[in-house]
Formats: sequence, C-alpha cells, structure tokens
Amino acid sequence: MFRIASYIPLSFAALFLAVSCGREAVSDFVPAALAETAVSDTSSVWHKCIAGYTGSGNDGPIAIFGGVEETAVLSEVLLTADMFDNIDGSSDPDGLPDFAGETVMPVFDAVNSPYAGYFVAGNGDFVREVAMKGFLSSVSGHCSSSAFDQKLSLEKPEAKLFIFSSSLMSVSGNEDVEYVLERTGKNVGILNPVESSVSFFFSTARENTNLGVWADEAVVRSGVYSGVFGKLRAKYADRHNDCYREWAESQEIACLSPEMKGNAREMVLGYLEAYLDASYTVPLSCVIVDDPGACHAVDSLNAAVAEILASEAPETEACRSVLAGDFVFISPVRTLARDAYGWLRRNDRFTHYVAAPQVCGYATAVSPRVNPENIVGNGVLEDGYKYERPQGSDVETFLFTPVSQSSFADRDLRIIRDLAPVTYKSLIYVY
Repeated sequence: MFRIASYIPLSFAALFLAVSCGREAVSDFVPAALAETAVSDTSSVWHKCIAGYTGSGNDGPIAIFGGVEETAVLSEVLLTADMFDNIDGSSDPDGLPDFAGETVMPVFDAVNSPYAGYFVAGNGDFVREVAMKGFLSSVSGHCSSSAFDQKLSLEKPEAKLFIFSSSLMSVSGNEDVEYVLERTGKNVGILNPVESSVSFFFSTARENTNLGVWADEAVVRSGVYSGVFGKLRAKYADRHNDCYREWAESQEIACLSPEMKGNAREMVLGYLEAYLDASYTVPLSCVIVDDPGACHAVDSLNAAVAEILASEAPETEACRSVLAGDFVFISPVRTLARDAYGWLRRNDRFTHYVAAPQVCGYATAVSPRVNPENIVGNGVLEDGYKYERPQGSDVETFLFTPVSQSSFADRDLRIIRDLAPVTYKSLIYVY
C-alpha cells in the first residue's frame, strides 16, 4: 500500500493510465459459486449463515470487512467521526460522535490480505469467495471460539450494515452480496469504497469536469474504478433518469499511479503534471485518494490546492488550468463514513441509545487443517500456497474468531496501533 502524507515521499514506479483505468469491466454478472451455495444449498454451513439471519433489529453492529489496515482505519473513523448534527442530520458537527450508541464490528482479514497477489496469480475468483465468506460470517449469529473450533460454537452479533473496506474486493464482492440479499430477502445494508467515492463525484460535480483516482498500481490495473464509473455515468447520462445531467456523458476518469514526493504542494503539482502528461485538458473537480492510511492527509492536500488556485505564479499556470474552482481531494474512508450515517438515518436503523460508540472485533485465523509447511511466522500463509488456493475447496483454510493479540502478525499490530489507536486500545491493548 502506498503512502500519501505531507512530507512523506511515495516510492512506487510511475504508471499513467487513461480512461480505461485497467481491464474493461464485464457487464454480464455471474454469481460466485459460493453465492449460489448460500442461496440454494440447504446443507451448507454458508446457507445456514444467511438463512438464520433474524434481521438484527436496530441493535445489530456495523460490520467492516477487509484487509487489516483499511479495516482498522475505517473502524477508527466510525468510532470518532463528528461530521453531522445528530438531531437533524445536517452537515454540522455537534460535539457528539456521529455513531453514538452504535457498535462498530471490524472483521480483520489477517489471513487472506493483501489481495493484489491473487490477481497477479490469476486467482481473482478466490477473492470473491473470501468476500462472500466475510459477508456471511458478519451476518451470522455464530463464529469459531478459536482457530481449533470448526463447529461455530460461539455466539456473535448479526450485522445490520456491512461495509467492504477493500477496493480490490469491493465491486465483484458487492455484486455477489446484492445477489444473495435479493434472493433471500434479508434486510442488510451494503457499502463499498469504490461506489461510495465515485458516487460522491457524480453527486457534487457542477460542470463538465473529470474524475481523478490516485491509487496503487494493483488497484489501477484491476479496473474496479472504471467499471463503477461507467455504470454511474450511464445513470447520470440517461435522459429518463431523475438525476440526468446533459454533460455527464462526456466525463472521463483518469486513474494514475505516479511517483510523488515532497510536501503537500509538491505532491498536488506532481499529480496534476501526471494528468497533463496523460494528455488531459478538461479540469478535474475531484481526485479520489485510494489509500486508507492517507485519509487525513487529504486535508493537507486540499490546503495546498487552495494555495495553488490563489497563486498567479507562471510555473503553476498549466496545473491551475486543470483544477475546477471547487476541486477537492477525497478519501473513500470518509465517504464511507458519510454513507454509513446516511444509510442508518434513511432506514431508521440507529439504536438511538445515548452512549459512546462501542466496538467488538473479529479476525480470520488459519485453520488447523492447513499443513504446517504452508505456514510461516505467526499464522501467516506462505505466499505460493496463499495466492494459489482454489475456490470451492472442501478444505477450509481459515476461520472467523474473536480478535486477540495472537490474531495478528507483529507488523499488523503496529499498523492498528499507529493508525487506529481507539480501536487498538478497545480491542487489543493489554493494560
């Protein structure tokens, strides 16, 4: 995962991709094998997970599923956010946590993440299977009490809202989850970072402008952003749609992964120069910063944009020409928090308890059925074995268990501690 923050350099190779942003999206959706199993195989444990879902009422938690870093950061934001007035829902902080009375339930996929290696190995279908298992386990009322409990003997809360924290698994995984919910009629909310952030662009753009994405090379190559962009652009370009905009059809998306270094101003100029080098001339009104660890760095980037727009320096004239007056850098972490709040409010699913947000955590653990030869370090799968596992195997290679220190490798523990201190102290820190 790359890093964007004031005065912290980036270190990945330059890559400039135009509107396609990677592979072309496939429009004909075919459910993942596990999605079909969940809706039709009554003997399957995964069918029982969704069939036994009781609806959780308003007391159910907000589940977050994905890699350790992105899940930790989103958990932290949900626990600490104050973007709205809790009485009328207006965009005015009121000194109270937005998710007061709610339970945030991060489900850290410590075993299977990071996900880029599956796509490198041509094994993207396994990521869809992981995504479906993450959802089904989040809405299930049971999980394993430990890595040695294969009978799901421990009770757990059923999620009322499920959020994918990973861009790489969010789109195909989202479609599979929607398919299962449609077939089963279960009332669970579903959000993902790609649709959340791209929707923000379409809902706020006021003129014929383009959308930029600043992402890791693996995310750019996956095409996840171009697929969602194309779907939403078609919606806004449809004359029969209430949200029709006559200029929507001409909008483009530019997914870039350039090398950037220096302070916030230098980073902003570096991105804009990459945009110009890719032969774009239409102004940008928004750039999505697809790095969860940089969700707060967008403030520094936006401050730098304001300074650049106010400047008349000749050396920045070309860059200013591709900045719309209302340009903004955004983080999918923040748009997800806004969308989660909006979903709870629209569907009247808040608990309405007057209390600080609570947190309960779960994590994937290596199954005892995995040959020890395929395990390195503290519950870490050897890469060759990890990324080449087939979907649909009769051998379960991971389970869902309550969070503890032993759930994570040392590096992941440091990530949670540094990026999500409230989450860390609530779930992991031993006094």
